Amino acid sequence: MSGSPRPLLRVVTALVFCAALTVPGPLPYSQASAAASSSAEPDRPWTDRSLTPEERADLLLDAMTRREKVRMLHGSLGSPVPSTGYIAPIRRLGVPGVTMTDGPAGVRNGQKATALPAPVSQAASFDTDVAREYGETLGREARARGQMQVFGPGTNIQRVPVNGRNFEYFSEDPYLSGTIAGADTRGIQSQGVIATVKHYMANNQETDRMTVSAEIDERTLHEIYGTPFDLAVREGSPGSVMCSYNRVNSVYACSNSHALRTMLRSRFGFDGYVVSDYPSTHGSCDLAAGLNVELPLSFHVSGLSVRSPLRCGELTQDVVDQRVREILVVLFRFGFFERDGTATSPIDKAAGNAAAQRVVEKSAVLLKNEDDALPLTDSASRIAVVGSAADDSVQGGGSSQVDPLSEDTTLDAVKKRAPLAHVTHDDGRNVRAAADSAKSADVALVFAHDQEGEGGDRSGLSLPSNQDELISKVAAANPETVVVLQTGGPVLMPWLPRVKSVLETWYPGARGGAATARLLWGDVNPSGKLPQTFPAGEKEVPAHTKAQYPGVGGTAYYTEGVDVGYRWYDKTGTEPLFPFGHGLSYSSFTYSDLRMEKGSGGPRDPVSLSFTVTNTGKRAGSEAAQVYVSKPDTEADSPPRELAGYRKVSLKGGESKQMRLSVDPRQLSYWDTSSDAFRVREGEYGIGVGPSSRALPLSASYQVEE
Repeated sequence: MSGSPRPLLRVVTALVFCAALTVPGPLPYSQASAAASSSAEPDRPWTDRSLTPEERADLLLDAMTRREKVRMLHGSLGSPVPSTGYIAPIRRLGVPGVTMTDGPAGVRNGQKATALPAPVSQAASFDTDVAREYGETLGREARARGQMQVFGPGTNIQRVPVNGRNFEYFSEDPYLSGTIAGADTRGIQSQGVIATVKHYMANNQETDRMTVSAEIDERTLHEIYGTPFDLAVREGSPGSVMCSYNRVNSVYACSNSHALRTMLRSRFGFDGYVVSDYPSTHGSCDLAAGLNVELPLSFHVSGLSVRSPLRCGELTQDVVDQRVREILVVLFRFGFFERDGTATSPIDKAAGNAAAQRVVEKSAVLLKNEDDALPLTDSASRIAVVGSAADDSVQGGGSSQVDPLSEDTTLDAVKKRAPLAHVTHDDGRNVRAAADSAKSADVALVFAHDQEGEGGDRSGLSLPSNQDELISKVAAANPETVVVLQTGGPVLMPWLPRVKSVLETWYPGARGGAATARLLWGDVNPSGKLPQTFPAGEKEVPAHTKAQYPGVGGTAYYTEGVDVGYRWYDKTGTEPLFPFGHGLSYSSFTYSDLRMEKGSGGPRDPVSLSFTVTNTGKRAGSEAAQVYVSKPDTEADSPPRELAGYRKVSLKGGESKQMRLSVDPRQLSYWDTSSDAFRVREGEYGIGVGPSSRALPLSASYQVEE
């Protein structure tokens, strides 16, 4: 995105409803006056704070009429503050209303907030501390805007690199996705705001997203597409999950009892409430499947529509009560009966911008750096800045696009960082003129971007407009050309052999300019790693047939199975442009002394190991060390290697540190369809340690014994 919202390829009613809900309506009642005292009110025993949230919910549920219960199960108008979703209060019982906002990349409720970097940058940091800080910033600003629930984090797998919402999601790898989502969730909820893990599940494309059926075998469903949500629930304890538009094995996600009840609640242990995407419900019996709240308004869930299913037995009163109870428990857990969740306060713009800048600085990926062209030095007296993205603030489009409190540009930051240099700028629309302007410069900085947004997928992996030609021509005119990418995911690079360096900064948000300048001049050492493989060709991707993507006859066939992302490249021997986990530094790092705490163990034992990382360069830097597991090829065919752990370490020049990691036995397992459970098989497991999925200098073996 460049400045203005990208038109959605599908105009859906959901966006219309969202726009309507951002307009504040009349305040139905004062939540502050309804807040419970520290001791129970005589006629409201559920206000007794000494009771557990579950006990309080049971007491309140007994006092509710059927109409009041149904009122909790759908969205309404009348939010006291600008919101993109709202559950109306029940004044008689002191039940607070619930305000909701879009939020994966910052608060989007019709008001200004910090434009955070694209969520994918969290995974590119390979650092759960970064994800937690990201979530804390989002949660803090949501609370300041009077929001009680945030729609995020986005936790879907980046199955196809052209997915229009990959910038909102974390990774092609389920372990990385889930652990980052868990940390983001913890950050959001640390501020007293409910996180909403979305879009559950298998929402991996925008093309036909309202109706397409993801046809997935049971093993792949659990190992790849369920695992990120499983980990997010186990590690983040989100108060809410949002079900998606698409179908999963022919059944709509919000109507899918296998996904919502069997997997989400029974297997993952989710104990919050499920809200629908806008609108992705298909009948009041979605409540029986596991849905709690229909958003944005009441289409299928109302007193009238629920009455008929109740009469015919499709939907029982016990089910309605359970859905309401699940909501009430979360509201009690977050203390909303004791505080006015809609109270507002000023957003700390400086704190938000500082957090946004730190995320960029810790997630930017140095893809190439020939002849140590980067970092730049103050000796560059003539700098040619090329490309419109240098003079704009890039965001993804749709429900993640934030109205920024402030924004900077890289062009201004470059001028500030090199005050003595002669800096020129050409937006690149005239390729020949841009190349001519760059010819006499000491260095040419070309800024390129893609366009991702909700509602449509990218037409291909090439940079849009004339940007590939622009980079090629500038590089031909000036051999000292550096490319800075501002993309939501992979792009093809036909010009790669002709440029010196490539730095991926994703969509860098409110302080992307300042962060990029610091990265280019080495004030900050790049330490990000790729959370998604960058393909070498348009069709050199796992889902490369029409049946796989975008699908035929309304169905997308996930026939690649568990071989998603780097797993497929490794399995087929396909050489990517840049592999999963790749990322360079202005320093250099070596790995040594891999030691296994034990050489063998049982199927429920964690695998503990240690190794040493040494910064062999002169600059301080950080390295994201990665641990991969190779499973024995018995009983079930498995990928050559799978990410099982990662840890980021900061080292001074010449410094070494021993790192200890423990691989959870779940990362050794596969989904056994015969027993309907994850199982760790007997045999020899390979352990690989290194800087990327294709660079594992340390290896060992580990034996699992019954």
